[in-house]
Amino acid sequence: MSAFALQGDGRVALVTGGASGIGRAVTEVFAEAGYRLVLADLDGETGRSACEALAARGFEAHFTPCDVASEPQVAAAVQAARDRWQRLDFVFNSAGILGPAAPIERLDGEDLERVLAVDLKGVFFACKHAVAAMRGGGGGSILNVASITAGTGSAFYAPYSAAKAGVIALTRSLARRVGRYNIRINCLSPGSIVDTNIMNDYYIKNPDARSADALSLMRKIPLGRPGRPRDVAHLALFLASPFASHLHGTVLTIDGGESLGYQ
Repeated sequence: MSAFALQGDGRVALVTGGASGIGRAVTEVFAEAGYRLVLADLDGETGRSACEALAARGFEAHFTPCDVASEPQVAAAVQAARDRWQRLDFVFNSAGILGPAAPIERLDGEDLERVLAVDLKGVFFACKHAVAAMRGGGGGSILNVASITAGTGSAFYAPYSAAKAGVIALTRSLARRVGRYNIRINCLSPGSIVDTNIMNDYYIKNPDARSADALSLMRKIPLGRPGRPRDVAHLALFLASPFASHLHGTVLTIDGGESLGYQ
């Protein structure tokens, strides 16, 4: 199998949270590889701008506004791909929020509900409607995004960690069912990734941590740097390709060794 197996050749990818961060990098890398893109994002202005930037480079991309916590909006995003290009080959579930930075005794039910609605239910909705579409189209591939905190936990973002653990369990559960339909489903578990809404949000809420964390982060990542959105996007491209044709129900950590702990 040659490197051409990485090429999209007109296949269609739907990316939730595609306007920024990891999602934005995935849309760019997949467009460069020859995929046609549907960007689904809550931020309409940024989403349209991302599509215009891709179109200016000669790529095919369509924006659809979408709050992944709303099942009808997720269903509409999946349908947008089918209406525009009559197919859906790959879904990347990147949309997510961090939630409030607080210990559990200072959190309320609404804090928990919103994080679960976006980070877990949103993935559930996208998988549900993508599976239905892909079954009718002969198969496809779905890639969910969890976090290393699903395994390590997080002292101040417990709902986020719990939701991401749920994404892993959901991925494995669906893998036991959808493989018979020629649909592969896998999950990425990133560590610290710079230039993402979640990382930026953390530093906005914790400005005093910025300089202290910079050194701390380098010490606990054996590769000596946090990840970049394109690091994740390149792995996603591999997982969407025939090179990964027997990868199914897996959880792949991409963190530069961060989850190994301090050196």
